[in-house]
Amino acid sequence: MKIVAPFSRPEEVEMLLHCGADELYCGIDTPEWHAHFGNRFWMNRRSPDGANLITFADIRGAVGTAHARGVPVHLTLNAPFYPAESIGYVLRLCQKLAAELGIDGYIVSDMNLLFHLAEASLPVRLHLSSLGSCFNAKAVPFYRSLGIRRIILPRQLRLGEIGRLVTEAGAGVEFEVFAVNDGCMFEEGFCQTTHTLGPFCLTDWEVAEPASASGSMENESLDHACRNLKEYLWYQNNCGSSSQPDGLPNGPCSLCWFGRFRDWGVTAVKIVGREASFLRKMRSLQLVKTVVEAVNGGMDADAVPALARSLRNTPQFCDRGHMCHFRNG
Repeated sequence: MKIVAPFSRPEEVEMLLHCGADELYCGIDTPEWHAHFGNRFWMNRRSPDGANLITFADIRGAVGTAHARGVPVHLTLNAPFYPAESIGYVLRLCQKLAAELGIDGYIVSDMNLLFHLAEASLPVRLHLSSLGSCFNAKAVPFYRSLGIRRIILPRQLRLGEIGRLVTEAGAGVEFEVFAVNDGCMFEEGFCQTTHTLGPFCLTDWEVAEPASASGSMENESLDHACRNLKEYLWYQNNCGSSSQPDGLPNGPCSLCWFGRFRDWGVTAVKIVGREASFLRKMRSLQLVKTVVEAVNGGMDADAVPALARSLRNTPQFCDRGHMCHFRNG
């Protein structure tokens, strides 16, 4: 299996390659886009501040460094949707990035943009974002007909669903799954909120209890549900964006399932967090690399969870069951 790692600054690329990244991905926020849309619409699923490259020179430099090591670079165009008046600009941008800067592919979620990219027949790979919501093998031929070469599976799938989907889909398309970081309590592809106002799902809301329910069983049940929800959101938000003393990041992962992913034929595992600090990216990559090397070396799938848990060294978090990207079943 390959490891897909994020970057948001060209100076991160060399160290990510040194630490074992097989593929890289990044985002872009151009001055033209920002001048026209401001913060009303983002070019991709991450904030323009700190998660994206800004200049073509930075992209050219990063791509050149990666290509010198034989590593491809893909660009995220995974906003939930693109306004109709932006499609022409995005297509021209894609043509320029591929022809002049060497971008190897695009990660796409919006169907309108995907249709236009398919018609343009650019000499790049097209990957379906997890926001494209491919939930079953019957959808795979449809996406393949639009030129999709790889499908990034949604976080909300269960382990058994991934196994059936990948094995039933057959040849002709690759699959990628999330490895570590950044959970979500909703199904992203159906979520109609926008991160421009902050991640609604991770907001620490306070719930007002009806005065008439005071002292009732309903009141106790509501309080219990609120505590459970806050706890779950804390885990999904990378355990409060915390790390271990050695820098290993806490938060959602699928490390225990890497052996099964390999056996089913999953092509790549993805590290999430373009906006994260470089230390978090690097330590995430080192964590994932250790497990991938063991799995690619032939470790039995049943032995992988023990290795993963020993590396994370947070049994109190793992035992709670809220950190798994893909639940068993």
